[in-house]
Parts: sequence; structure tokens; C-alpha cells
Amino acid sequence: MKRTWLMTGVAAAVVAAITTGAAGASARVRPAGHSRAALAPAAAFYSPAFGINDHGVTVGTYGPGNGPAEHGFVLRRGIITTLTAPGSAGLTHALGINKAGEVVGEYADARGKLHGFLWDDGTYTTLNVPGRRTQTIASQINSAGDIVGSYLDARGVSHGFVLHHGRYATFNDPLATGGTGGSGINNAGDIVGAFIRHGPRYGFLLRDGTYTTLDVPGSTDTYAGGINTAGVIVGGYTDAVGHLHGYLASRSGFRTLDVPGATTGTRPHAINAAGDIVGGYGNRTGIHGFLLRDGTYTTIDIP
Repeated sequence: MKRTWLMTGVAAAVVAAITTGAAGASARVRPAGHSRAALAPAAAFYSPAFGINDHGVTVGTYGPGNGPAEHGFVLRRGIITTLTAPGSAGLTHALGINKAGEVVGEYADARGKLHGFLWDDGTYTTLNVPGRRTQTIASQINSAGDIVGSYLDARGVSHGFVLHHGRYATFNDPLATGGTGGSGINNAGDIVGAFIRHGPRYGFLLRDGTYTTLDVPGSTDTYAGGINTAGVIVGGYTDAVGHLHGYLASRSGFRTLDVPGATTGTRPHAINAAGDIVGGYGNRTGIHGFLLRDGTYTTIDIP
């Protein structure tokens, strides 16, 4: 495999100190940047957005502030559709959506085991990577129906997968020593996600067999959450003093994204062809979804 490093600045170097844990992507697979604890207390309001398609339809998760139940949602032209996967024991997360409106995500069964799912016009299909796998998460789906995600093997180590025409293919960043997770895929088949190397977490782009490491200069943690048809990537990073920020990565480098009023962090998760970005941010009242469109942030709160 080929390897390149994407950083801004001629003299930029790989950051060696990085924090995993509350921000996600430990050996236990989680959607990139997805964690209550990373942004707000567990008893707070919870309504992050995780995906947006080229029609502007948004998906995410919502739950009561003091209850265990979390449901997926589809937000289309102001109309909310709640998703609760069959077999779910109170937890369903909608994580990605394509132009046709097909939704992918995860749900937890009564034993706490995570399964991926595909939702298409009201019909649910469970997705489990074959073999001795203990958890499966479906993170994103492109217009061709290709699904990217993550799973845990029998040893508890995370791997990325692509589901193409009914066949699962595993991928692992060559630098990973503690796990790889897939978070986003565009219509060209470019994949983004995160991997752990000797403790620190880094983002990656996988394009045409070449892995590019994403490492925001000065950060202690970086993940990549989504990629659009133009190859623009969004994700998040933790700075040297532990503050959580979002970023947009393009040919001109990294640009920091912070939702005004966010006091416990900003976590972008997806970007569509128009450049609309969705994610979550935290403040004293909980975790809220956001939409960034044409430079304006709009809060997404599902009742």
C-alpha cells in the first residue's frame, strides 16, 4: 500500500501525543466522533446529526435527557421520521444517507450487541459482517449502494469494511496498531475514517489503494467523518488543551469549524455535494445537531 501524509504547512510533522477515549475510536468501534461523554453529560439533551444527502435530507439520533432510549431520525423538509430498528433494545442510530434516501446505521440488541442496518422506504435489513464478529456498525452509504463501516473481531479489535454488491471486504490502515474504522464513502468510492497507532488516533483517506493520513497540526486527536464528491473532508480534532473542534480539509489545507455558542466542542460528521455540513455540538443544555450552509450555522433539535 502507498502512504502519504496530509498536513498544512511546509514543515508540519506528525503529532505523536494523541488522546483517545471519550472522543471515540478506541479498540471498541464507535462512529467517528460519536460520544455523549465527549460533548455533554449523559443526562443532557441529545440530538446530533450524522448524515446529509445531496437533497439536504438529514439523519441522526435523538433521545430524552434522562432516559436510556435513543432513536434514529430522518429530517426531510421539516418532517421528522423516527427510526427504531426491529430487535433494538432502546438504541438505534441513523448514521448515513444517500441521494436515494437509503439510510444506514446501528442498533443494539437486548444483549448489548451492535448490528448494522439498512433502511429503505420503511424496510429494515440487518447487516452483520460474516464470521466471528461481535459488533457491526454501518456508517455511510453512497449512490451506488456501497456501504462503509466498522466491526469488531473475536479479539475485540476494530476493522473497516465495505459492503459492495452483497460482498463484504475488510480494510485496515497499514499504520494501525489498535484498530481501524470506516466513517464515510463518496460516490467515487473514496473512504475516510480513523485508525489508532500506539495509542494516538489519526484520520485517513483511502483512495485508489493509497492511504493518506489526516492529522490536524497541533492536535492530539484527529478523525475523519465524511467526504463529498469533490473530495472535501470533514471531521474533528482535539487541541493541545483538550478542546474539541471541527475541521474541513481541502486542497488548501485544514480549516477549523466551531459552532458559535458551543462550550464543550464541535463535531462535524458529514458533507454533501453542495458543501452543506452536519454534525453535533455541546453546551450546558446537552448535545445538539447542526447544519452549516453558506457560512450560517443552524441548530437541529429533535423534540
